[in-house]
Amino acid sequence: MRQFAYNEASYFLIRLLQQFSSFSLALDAQPPDSLPPAQWKGKKGPQGRDRISLGAHLTMYVRGGLWVRMENTDN
Repeated sequence: MRQFAYNEASYFLIRLLQQFSSFSLALDAQPPDSLPPAQWKGKKGPQGRDRISLGAHLTMYVRGGLWVRMENTDN
């Protein structure tokens, strides 16, 4: 039963992604407390490039969610 659920979720996600031609982060919609600390800006390595803040519990997740903008395909 679990495998069937994974297959259905994968199919749904693929069909959803096929409807859009581009995706971009919507940083203006993200909650301010989910953004990386200001002191990371300009640092070398991943910290200087990060635009989201990750958290960990039992699994890794994006703090505050991952806010994106999507553009429809011309189908």
